[in-house]
Amino acid sequence: YEKDIQLFKSKVIDSVKACTARLFDQPKIEDPYAISFSPWNPSVHDEAREKMLTQKKKPEEQHNKSVHVAGLSWVKPGSVQPFSKEEKTVAT
Repeated sequence: YEKDIQLFKSKVIDSVKACTARLFDQPKIEDPYAISFSPWNPSVHDEAREKMLTQKKKPEEQHNKSVHVAGLSWVKPGSVQPFSKEEKTVAT
């Protein structure tokens, strides 16, 4: 990519198209744990999506626990944006 950026971009586009075309193909092996994808089906996926996006407890309740959790989440609660985080206001 350092010598021919246009060729690199073209190959990236071709690669993404090839992956998109095969995204929903089933695995070629019989493995019950193999990861596979299917088109969005609200009757199948909506319940799981809601469970993942809904917090079980309010953030205030979590701070009262003796277990301390540190670090950032990959996705802020209620969002599907990767690497998002809650905005914290600092009292001055």
